[in-house]
Amino acid sequence: MTDKKKKGDEPTYAAASAELDQILQEIESGEIDLDVLYEKVERAAALLTLCRDKLAATETKVKKVVENLAATIDDDEDEDDDGDEE
Repeated sequence: MTDKKKKGDEPTYAAASAELDQILQEIESGEIDLDVLYEKVERAAALLTLCRDKLAATETKVKKVVENLAATIDDDEDEDDDGDEE
């Protein structure tokens, strides 16, 4: 049950990416307080993991769709070939 709650609380890829950009800008500015730096780096690491996981999941889903589409096209071509020979 906690996994479902966590997933619902996850930021979108776009939101995570925007937050990462913001953290990077803060760090690169050199004006970030040293006491806050660890928290920012820790948050950035969590956001990177989230983004990588979302990218991997999306890649898997896209591959499945493409494979299914290719199989459908192949099946349609096979049916057309069978119909033309008779």
